[in-house]
Amino acid sequence: MLRQKNSFYGSSKPSFAVVNIVNTKKHYAMNKDLCGFGTADDHSNTVFEKIIGSFKKRMVKLPIISLAFLMGIFKARGIRATYFEGTLPQEEFTVILIFGSIVDYTHENKVCRELKERFPHSRIGFIGPFPSTMPELFTNADFIIKGDFEKYFLNIFADIAELRDVITVHGNVDMDSLPRPELEGFPIRSYNYYPAITRRPFFTLQSSKGCPFSCSYYCLYPHFQGSKINLRSPKKVVGDMHYLYTKFGIRGFQFRDPVFGLTPGYIEEFCAELRKHRLPLQWGIETRLSILDEKKILMMRDVGLCNINVGMETINAKVGIHNKRVINCSPRDESLIRFAEKNGITIAAFYIFGYDTDTKESMRATLTYAKTLNTTLAKFSIFTPYPGTPLFADMKKSNRILTYDYETYNLLSPVIRHPDLNPKDISEMLSLAFREYYFRPRYVTTFLKSRVRRLRKTLHRQMKEKS
Repeated sequence: MLRQKNSFYGSSKPSFAVVNIVNTKKHYAMNKDLCGFGTADDHSNTVFEKIIGSFKKRMVKLPIISLAFLMGIFKARGIRATYFEGTLPQEEFTVILIFGSIVDYTHENKVCRELKERFPHSRIGFIGPFPSTMPELFTNADFIIKGDFEKYFLNIFADIAELRDVITVHGNVDMDSLPRPELEGFPIRSYNYYPAITRRPFFTLQSSKGCPFSCSYYCLYPHFQGSKINLRSPKKVVGDMHYLYTKFGIRGFQFRDPVFGLTPGYIEEFCAELRKHRLPLQWGIETRLSILDEKKILMMRDVGLCNINVGMETINAKVGIHNKRVINCSPRDESLIRFAEKNGITIAAFYIFGYDTDTKESMRATLTYAKTLNTTLAKFSIFTPYPGTPLFADMKKSNRILTYDYETYNLLSPVIRHPDLNPKDISEMLSLAFREYYFRPRYVTTFLKSRVRRLRKTLHRQMKEKS
């Protein structure tokens, strides 16, 4: 239920600033949209990694979709709000909301203190999954919204006086009740997700929250979004796409759902709705191969799908089972990957090193498998226990946490004591993976072929739309 416009106003309307702080002193790609915790691609160990890091800094920058929905909520409720990213408020606002992250919380706290000194009459608070999980780290704030801030501002917030201390929000917003996202103030020309999505301007979207799978042991999505699938209807999602295309010129989207299309019939209904609008868009998803088949892949391709992110994780079934992971390395999965890429859809496969029970041999086998599968994109990470997950609690209880400097929890740094491997073993395997995967002739050939297929697909679709 949307609270009535102006229901909480007193003698004057409050003003809100929504701030996504950009740390210009960190010269590597930093994205804060990993379920709101964020990732920092600090590739600094080898020359090869530095090349990859430099590429990602220029080519991958993701917006935070929950902040766009928040701006939509404020607009729907008649609340005056201004968005800042890369800049800071230069005038006093009644309330300043700062999005907090795991990868830059020290700097975010520093900026919060500076804003409080500059605007002593403003109420300044933190929002986001990481401040919700570790509110004790955000000591400079007047308040912290612990939980789903979209739900709070859509359904609960009634008075400025509420904004103090830690405000606990139970449950999650109904995705279908959210107003459409608003992008005024967002630096949309700066966002990019190349080479997965090549059309720009680019933005992210969300059609669902929640994940019911066993990876909740260490994955952030079930931890913060819950295990129940929370859907936004295909009609509303396509409406979001149409609105962002017509008003802001957005031509490329990446869905940030933990598992896109998990609900039976959703993919078919979404594609049918999108087909009605005939929009010249590219879009990508993250999902499980087990819910796809060739028919669904072609159905989505025909209305603009051009990228699928999929977690392959490890080739070793025993390692996967021990770590509560479902392995996506079956002949059926491999066949679907090849079918998708043959039809002009980029596959980005994600792999993890340093699982419990991983060995040098099992990590090497995973890298060999990745090179054999030879997807257009591959992401290699280190097993990381995020605060708030059962995995982190277990690691802390067993005294296996190596550091509580959470800014190093960036998926590229070993932060736990492995039973059989030392941190150097895992870091060296990560460096080896980036070097051996991306700097080889077969990969270059694969990448160039994928660009040709993408071009053919685009031309074919344009001709089909004109006919």
